[in-house]
Amino acid sequence: MNTSPSTPSAHVLRLLAAARCRTDAVIVPLLERVDPAAARVLAYQWGVWDARGQPAGGGGAGRGKAVRAALVFACARATGRPDADPLVPAGAAAVEMLHTLSLLHDDVMDGDELRRGRPAAWRVFGPDAVEDAVRALTPYAVGLLFDTLPEPAVTAAATGPRRVPPPRDPETLRAPARATAVLGAALVRLAQGQALDLAMEREPSPGVAAALRVHADKTGSLFACACTLGAAPAAAADLTAFGEHLGIAFQIIDDVLGIWGDPAVTGKPAGADLSARKKSHPVAVALTPDPDRSDEGIPRQLLGLYALQRPWTPSERAEAGRLLDRSGARTVSRAAARSHARAALTALARACPPHEEAGKDLRALTAFVTERPY
Repeated sequence: MNTSPSTPSAHVLRLLAAARCRTDAVIVPLLERVDPAAARVLAYQWGVWDARGQPAGGGGAGRGKAVRAALVFACARATGRPDADPLVPAGAAAVEMLHTLSLLHDDVMDGDELRRGRPAAWRVFGPDAVEDAVRALTPYAVGLLFDTLPEPAVTAAATGPRRVPPPRDPETLRAPARATAVLGAALVRLAQGQALDLAMEREPSPGVAAALRVHADKTGSLFACACTLGAAPAAAADLTAFGEHLGIAFQIIDDVLGIWGDPAVTGKPAGADLSARKKSHPVAVALTPDPDRSDEGIPRQLLGLYALQRPWTPSERAEAGRLLDRSGARTVSRAAARSHARAALTALARACPPHEEAGKDLRALTAFVTERPY
């Protein structure tokens, strides 16, 4: 695998665009059924409406990558799920919707003012409106899975002004109920990860293991959920492990891009995570003493900067950047992402051997995760 960002392949771009299109077909009609205030927040974050509630332009501003949805569809193809299975697009939309709602909440908690090159939703609608929308919309993500059930027929024997349909066959509820359990478990882990993330920011030197735990709960959980929702039951265990490792790799790369990414590509200010003093993976690496590192004064100097109870001056922010560069944290973090990507591919090989075509989309998405520039 490459060690520096590269342009996504045309194949991956097609996978992501197709996934986005298929999830739009589920989410956009939902906007007409929910509270209008919540719909405006979701549609803005989803990138289909602008801040005035008008259809957004086609330039792609505000649109997410749709990696999680692409994983649902790719896992379904790789394991032979029927194209007509309505739970596949419903699962993709549900996991992307949970991810979108988590971003809304994260931006409020972290005070991030930009998201995907646009003002964060809380800057447009206010933090209270955003948090109200998150609470109101979360049940709808689960409801998408049960929207796939056909309406039970009302028999001719039913008479009167209120004809009550017969009870559903419990067997028809089994698949969406299993999918709901998977989604619910991911939501619990997501909440745990957010709580740990906030607690970690108060720790002077939280350690690499804590950073990885946050990544596993906040990102690995939803990637694993996506793969479980897409996979046929026989392959679910291996593809769940694939998704967990791939999610951790994805988030480590996100941390690298949050410090060293190109703002014209990432949609965030240069060094945004550094300026916000986030204890991301590279920062956790640099803060941890390493006897093999040539300059052992780096953790001590960084700790001094992160302990300041006021905003950094421009010179202090520049010094923190220089210390991170000297620490070799970028190289260590990229190596950690590649290690998790290899673990993901090992799990994938158990479900889809490398010589078979079935897993090629998943292998392409794995390469994108570790090599992406945004």
